[in-house]
Amino acid sequence: MLGPGTIGILCAAMAKQCGAQVAIVGLQQDAHRLELARKHCGCEVIIGDAKPWAMERDGLGCDGVIDAAGASVTLKIALDIVRPAGWISKVGWGPQPLGFNIDPLVQKNITLQGSFSHNWPIWERVIALMSSGQFDVKPIIGGVWPVTEWHEAFEKMHKGEVVKSVLRPV
Repeated sequence: MLGPGTIGILCAAMAKQCGAQVAIVGLQQDAHRLELARKHCGCEVIIGDAKPWAMERDGLGCDGVIDAAGASVTLKIALDIVRPAGWISKVGWGPQPLGFNIDPLVQKNITLQGSFSHNWPIWERVIALMSSGQFDVKPIIGGVWPVTEWHEAFEKMHKGEVVKSVLRPV
């Protein structure tokens, strides 16, 4: 899992629930979010280079990589750490052009899939998991602010102090 933001942590939690061995990768400034993913989702935490962890099992790389970082350079990292015939699911998106060669996609026979889950069938399944208690999002909610204090709520997320801020009407 590349990217310990809200979506990345939720993807990691869901992957763990499905039985996957999950490492979540971020930068030093993501330490608070990474610790939350370790504590509440049971993920292994990696700050910086994920390649040693990816190659640890058999030297071939990860079976799959979810790129939730929202930066184009993380796709390059995903291509590097996924095993031949593995898969990458690109969830995060950003405005940067790629700026690197994607030939490893072909050389390693990697399946690359975009994921945009804003549709009713997926939301219906997530709501059912949440209402049954099988999927708990409370640990990522860092606080609830009145909508008039939106700037503070967004700043806390931007600084990495909280994973997700919730706004409520005044």
